[in-house]
Amino acid sequence: MARPAEFDRDQALRDSMMVFWRRGYKAASIKDLTDATRLQPGSLYGAFRSKRALFLLALDSYFAEQQTFVTGILQSSNNPPLQRIRLFFDELLQQSTTDKERKGCLLVNTLLETPAKDAEINRRVTRMLLAVEDMLRGVLEEAAADGSLPPHKQAAILAKVLVNGIFGLRVYSKMHPGAAELRRTVDGLLSVLE
Repeated sequence: MARPAEFDRDQALRDSMMVFWRRGYKAASIKDLTDATRLQPGSLYGAFRSKRALFLLALDSYFAEQQTFVTGILQSSNNPPLQRIRLFFDELLQQSTTDKERKGCLLVNTLLETPAKDAEINRRVTRMLLAVEDMLRGVLEEAAADGSLPPHKQAAILAKVLVNGIFGLRVYSKMHPGAAELRRTVDGLLSVLE
């Protein structure tokens, strides 16, 4: 009896994530996924059970990467709190202007694509985005404590405003407005911290 071919599960997951990111969950076909992973449909289903299960794993993988990126900037002790927020948005701006495919953010794309009745996916993405909001709130609380955030500003509300700004920036960047326009947008958004 022949042994099943070995494959790199993590690489297959990364390849699948890129398919979902480029095409969206609904538009990504099994053929797209098998072409990207170089797996036969039976092997793909054997490894990941279903397209939906693979998508959920891809979302988790994407979020883990993003969380590492966000944490690395926002929780760095090398810069003052408000500068860390500025650096975070500068990095989002850089990602947006260098994304030739205009993929945006997989989490935001998923929220826009997924019907409200799909509670499982919506709950998962909401939990992930709330984690980013919590990190931003923590940095804003640091800024309030060190006096760099004006005393009348509320960290919890500003964190929500910034997360909404992230959504808007990720969606707006798909229109490919250009780096200067995106920079003005980010500067306008961050003016709420003054």
